[in-house]
Amino acid sequence: MKYCPQSILIICLISLASLVRAEPKVIIKYDYYDIKGNSANELRQQMSRFGIKWTNGKTYDAFTSWRVRWNYQYNASEGGCAIHSVTTAVHIVYRMPRWINYAGAPYDLRDRWDIYIRALKVHEDGHRDFGIKAAAEIEQAIAVLTPRKTCEELGEEANGLGYRILEQYANEEKEYDARTNFGETQGAIFP
Repeated sequence: MKYCPQSILIICLISLASLVRAEPKVIIKYDYYDIKGNSANELRQQMSRFGIKWTNGKTYDAFTSWRVRWNYQYNASEGGCAIHSVTTAVHIVYRMPRWINYAGAPYDLRDRWDIYIRALKVHEDGHRDFGIKAAAEIEQAIAVLTPRKTCEELGEEANGLGYRILEQYANEEKEYDARTNFGETQGAIFP
């Protein structure tokens, strides 16, 4: 049986991709908006008033955004251009409500709030995870790119690959919100 060198190369690249360990740098920031109230209705009104207004015209209690950056180094030679190293970083920003008069509120309201905030954080962590996974996949995918004739070709391929992966994860994130009804199926409902 005769093997095509290109087939062997593809098998090697698939094997290599599973060996490449991507470790994106993760930078997390919390951006709170303050609310106050002594009843569930007051807290709901505050979140509706001061929550995150999104491009679809709706206001959300919380929002998590992420931005992935990648950087690669390459080696140029007479034979072409090859990736030498890749690093990625994902910047994550949680925008969450902070109940400023929590300590003086009734215990039962505080308990309901605690349950809600935990569920809301679980949902927002799901958004965080999409950013981290996107960064890791970009890092892995660029690391195993085959050499190109020129570094310009290699750069176009690497960046195009990165943007396609970002688009894929942005679509998955939309599906996640639809599937969880923006966290409601995960218990992120208040009151």
